Amino acid sequence: MDHITLRHKTYTNIWSLGDVMNAPNAKTAAAARMQAPIVAENLVADLEGKTPSAQYNGYGSCPLTVERGKIVLAEFGYGGTLLPSFPTWLLDGTKPTRAAWILKEQILPPVYWWAMLRGKEWMIKPEKVSAS
Repeated sequence: MDHITLRHKTYTNIWSLGDVMNAPNAKTAAAARMQAPIVAENLVADLEGKTPSAQYNGYGSCPLTVERGKIVLAEFGYGGTLLPSFPTWLLDGTKPTRAAWILKEQILPPVYWWAMLRGKEWMIKPEKVSAS
């Protein structure tokens, strides 16, 4: 599987995302959330006879509890590259914070259940494959 376009290398009509693919990334809901629009955009391009243009950077997110009331919201991509989705003044993914705990405990669950699972997504936009 091509870890960038999420397309199978041999069987070009097969695409993957989530836990079933062999990309070297974290298998998290955050990763699948990032992969879904990439697969969708690339699949549509393929059906239109175009080259897949969206790329996956390996994004994953893991909330790491380090003490009661504080977590580190680790957001990273391929090779351990830090890929924060929040400004560091609001949420520094390299330090345990109460803000990250509140995000994980109180904000993200309703967003997950009442928005993401219902197909409402406003924060994800696939990056374009660069010509190399």
